[in-house]
Amino acid sequence: MIKYDFSKKNGKPLYQYLYECLKSDIQNGRLTARTKLPSKREMAKDNGISVKTVMNAYEQLVVEGYLISKEKRGYFVADVEAVPDYQMEPAEYSPIYTEEKWLVDFTASNAVYEKFPFSMWRKVMREVLSDSDLKLVRRAHFLGVEELRKAIAAYLYRARGIMVSPECIVIGAGIEYLYGKLIKILPPDSVYGVENPGYKKIPRIYEEYGLKWKPVAMDSNGISMESLRKNGVNIIHVSPEHHFPLGTVMSAARRQELLSWAGEEAGRYIIEDDYDCEFRYYSRTIPPLLNAGRSHRIIYMNTFNKTLAPSIRISYMILPEKLMRRYINSSNFYSNTSSSCEQYALAKFINEGYFERHLSRMKKYYRIQGERLIRILKQSALLPAVTITGGSSGTHLLVKVDTSLTDTEIKWAARQQRIQLSCLSEFCVEVKPEYQHILVLSYSDINETIIREAVRRLGNIFVEW
Repeated sequence: MIKYDFSKKNGKPLYQYLYECLKSDIQNGRLTARTKLPSKREMAKDNGISVKTVMNAYEQLVVEGYLISKEKRGYFVADVEAVPDYQMEPAEYSPIYTEEKWLVDFTASNAVYEKFPFSMWRKVMREVLSDSDLKLVRRAHFLGVEELRKAIAAYLYRARGIMVSPECIVIGAGIEYLYGKLIKILPPDSVYGVENPGYKKIPRIYEEYGLKWKPVAMDSNGISMESLRKNGVNIIHVSPEHHFPLGTVMSAARRQELLSWAGEEAGRYIIEDDYDCEFRYYSRTIPPLLNAGRSHRIIYMNTFNKTLAPSIRISYMILPEKLMRRYINSSNFYSNTSSSCEQYALAKFINEGYFERHLSRMKKYYRIQGERLIRILKQSALLPAVTITGGSSGTHLLVKVDTSLTDTEIKWAARQQRIQLSCLSEFCVEVKPEYQHILVLSYSDINETIIREAVRRLGNIFVEW
């Protein structure tokens, strides 16, 4: 007879409790190999349960290899190595990744999450869920939801003067994803150019795909044409409206030179990254290269990460017709990677004017944030700031400091003060002397009290050293 106390099942189904009791007895050697179990009817009678309950438990143990069923003979314990019967202590694991706690992180160019337009977003989401029905569960168009592509095209015309067909817009879940798709339709033997200094993620993407790339120097007018030609580049990534991290605006003359370069040879393309074009505070936004001619050589990219929130994984690129045909031929069987529901919601959010009103509020907020940081930096009696540049666009400043410390020593000392920051030299493949001793301070989501304390601690670094 095998009998168990079913009052200890703690809400589990009867068959599961019986299964667990038998399995435990087999694993611990209390039921040894080749032991014949009671028949289903006997087990049921001894434990006051149904035959079906016993059958379900027995069959699960057969499936898992703990029992062997022999026709007309019954169920036997399989030859399973016994596990010692002792209480297992929970394993202790060291965390694989932990985020450091900072007083302030000047490297994080975050959206200000508290300023997200929750009420308007909830409204459009409710309307989409109420009105769209089947569209939300069907497979979205591989280029992205048509309503969103139309909304983006209309917005770009209003805000940037870009005239583009929705048929040339591709929606994707993040710039990194779109870059991966773009690389596959560009000439395979291309040499890619990245701005030096420049956005660190771009060369990492190229390296991940095993592509050839070269750093291209910057000067006061933007990308250096001499460096571009010298390095044999035929695809160049640029941010002409507001370079990161230098903040340079590409001059009109340099734009024309770059466009002429693109037209000189087949297979040359310009990737125009317009990542924070919306945040220019004291003048109109600078017209994009896409409007200046040779649009068949320009790939335009942008995202809603900074203008709305990074959790809304929607970015887009505009492809010239030749590349768009290649993209359609190579990618029309893929599913779109952005949430259909969020695409429909964003389309409505743009079409009903909420997006541009939100941008207007954020422009004012970021402008005030930048002015505040500049004022606090200038008021500091300890910080040896020689020049402070930026503040007219974007959400970061460059602060040149007079110090004998190396950039590595500055960063190390800042870490001891629980301050995370970057130096301009970190964004360089080849570091020039004029790019040293310059702090890159992103300020978008930092309140005044913390800014004052952070600047005080930064000043102490240079006094103590």
